[in-house]
Amino acid sequence: MTETYSLSDLAVALGKSVPYLRNLQVQIKADVPRRPERYPEAYVHFMRRVVALRMFHVPADEIAELFQKEKKILEFLHFDAMSDSPLWYLTAGDGAVRTERHLLLTGQDLGFPVTSGAIQCNLDFRERSPELFDGREMGEDVRKVIDLYLKLLRKIDERVKAERPVLLDALAWIGDGLMPA
Repeated sequence: MTETYSLSDLAVALGKSVPYLRNLQVQIKADVPRRPERYPEAYVHFMRRVVALRMFHVPADEIAELFQKEKKILEFLHFDAMSDSPLWYLTAGDGAVRTERHLLLTGQDLGFPVTSGAIQCNLDFRERSPELFDGREMGEDVRKVIDLYLKLLRKIDERVKAERPVLLDALAWIGDGLMPA
C-alpha cells in the first residue's frame, strides 16, 4: 500500500506552510481531496515540482496553464478512463522519474517521447456522453495541445535556466547557515 498524507503531512514533506500550499493549490487550480481523504504520494511529487518551479520564479499562472495542458493531453490519450479518482491525472504517474516520455508536473509516462511527434493512444473503456461535435471538428487535436505544451515548457525552461545561477549562488552563500561560526 502506498503512503498517504494529510495536508499537514504534505506541508512538512514539502517544507512549506499549510497556508502557502493552500494558496498555491488555488493559484494553479489543483484538485484538493475532500476530508477525510488524504493525498497520495504522487500528489507530493506533483506539488514538489510546483514548489520548485515557484522557487525559480515561474509565475503561478504559467504553472497553472502547464498543468491544464498536461491534463488535456492526458484526456486526449484517455488516461482519465483509467481511474474514477478526482486525481486521475496522478494515478499512474511516477513523480520520481523524469524522462522524455514523462510530463513535467504529473509525471505521467505517455509511452512515447513528448517531442517525437509520434503518438501512442491508450484504449478508452469508459462510456462518454455524446457531444454535438467531436473534438477534431471543434479544432481540438492532441498534437496541437502537445505543441502548445512544449512551447510553454520551453519558455519555463528558459526562465529556470536563467534563475539557476542565482539559486546556486544563494545556496553557496548560506553554506552552513547565515550566522558566523
